[in-house]
Amino acid sequence: MAAGIRLRPLVRATNIPDIPLARGDSKVLGRSDQADVTIDEPSLSRLHAKVNVNFDGVVTVEDLGSTNGIFINNSQRKGGSLSSGDRVRFGSVEYELEKDQAAAGAATAEQTVLRMPVSEQASKAIDRAALEGLLATSRELMAFSDLPGLLDRVLERLQTILKPDRSAILLVNSETGELTPRAVRPSRAVSSVSEFASGTAVREALAAREVLVVYDARIDSRLQQSASLQMAGVRSVICVPLFGRAGPIGALYADQLATQGFTPEQVQYASAFAAQIASALETAQLYEDRQKYFRASLEAFAKFVDARDKYTAGHSERVTAYTLVLARTLGLPDDEIEIVRRGGMLHDVGKVGVPDAILLKPGPLDPAERLVMESHVTIGFGMLKDLEFLKDSLPSVRGHHERYDGRGYPDKLAATDIHQHARLMGVADSYDAMTSARPYRNALPVEEAARRLRKDRCTQFDPAAIDVFDAVEKEFIDLRERAFPTAKTPQPQ
Repeated sequence: MAAGIRLRPLVRATNIPDIPLARGDSKVLGRSDQADVTIDEPSLSRLHAKVNVNFDGVVTVEDLGSTNGIFINNSQRKGGSLSSGDRVRFGSVEYELEKDQAAAGAATAEQTVLRMPVSEQASKAIDRAALEGLLATSRELMAFSDLPGLLDRVLERLQTILKPDRSAILLVNSETGELTPRAVRPSRAVSSVSEFASGTAVREALAAREVLVVYDARIDSRLQQSASLQMAGVRSVICVPLFGRAGPIGALYADQLATQGFTPEQVQYASAFAAQIASALETAQLYEDRQKYFRASLEAFAKFVDARDKYTAGHSERVTAYTLVLARTLGLPDDEIEIVRRGGMLHDVGKVGVPDAILLKPGPLDPAERLVMESHVTIGFGMLKDLEFLKDSLPSVRGHHERYDGRGYPDKLAATDIHQHARLMGVADSYDAMTSARPYRNALPVEEAARRLRKDRCTQFDPAAIDVFDAVEKEFIDLRERAFPTAKTPQPQ
């Protein structure tokens, strides 16, 4: 017998023996006296499982149709290979494979591959400092609501754990089911998995729900077929599948060009880290999907409001687009850009409360009618004020008709007492109103609209907002011609 290979019971008992193994061994385990190894335990079948050791020292187990099955690292399996430290349970009896270096012998292609079930993540022993770090990381990752920011942070954290030469997060496209690289380090444009990694290895890890670690890519047949890995000189690869409550999310991939490979501790930490990533990604993707559908709902509602008057059809969409140009030019952060977008789509929602006789009147409004029309800003504010997720957009819904000189409505605010978003939207709203036709007048040429905006600088409009408009006037014109070719609207019949 080759000393150094054995299955050691985790719980010592007289009826649960050690199982020494040798290269070339094939042993049947079970409750029956006919088994090669008799284990007197009611949870085992008479002939429960077979353990094989090939001449390279690779240990595999096979279920022989037992009632209670076999579990490799807490994952129920029909069979599979074992590495040193892996645990296998027959019924309720659990063993750990012990294999010393002398018994391991020379490396073969099979021995350079480690597979570890995803469910093992929680059962592996991780020291207290690592657990505290993972907990802190989990809290940090869960705070991200934007997916791009989260992906970047994950790869940054991964760098400290694995110290890879290259890394990537691959996400499953919910519509096509294909894996797509969403974040890559070093940063570069990558459109498919095959440009960066072995698609075969990644898909295999996902299908088997196993962490896949290759310690020598030169003698692994799947990685030998990956031109991108061979060209990059990759030696070691780790791929951790990411699963959420609803199924596969994607995979965490990293590789190294050096020969030392990933240590068992690094693999262990990466596996546990992936559990935190999967949870955060699922939350971020749900948020992203919710944002997408929410935005579509806002756009549909805005179009419904605009559709009451064929002369203002598309007005909310155009005002939103113009305001976003101004906001981005000012350098507002992404979270504010989304607030501006929501405010723009809903800025005229209160017009649902304005009677058709006034809203659709084919001529100028009298003073009483003007007061009713102006009430649309307070009607809209009242409709939206109890919606927590829109609270930051309310100042532009209520205040886009305020004037810089304090003579606007509804609150007679002046200068910087008017919210910045509303000051920008006031410019965009007026530009679109002037360049759109009405039943009682034609659309103004864009040059005339721009002249009037500048003329009312410091009276109706914030001078800083007009300065930004000056910088992007051509972009307004290009946007109008390219994205809104129907904005010139039909002439009254």
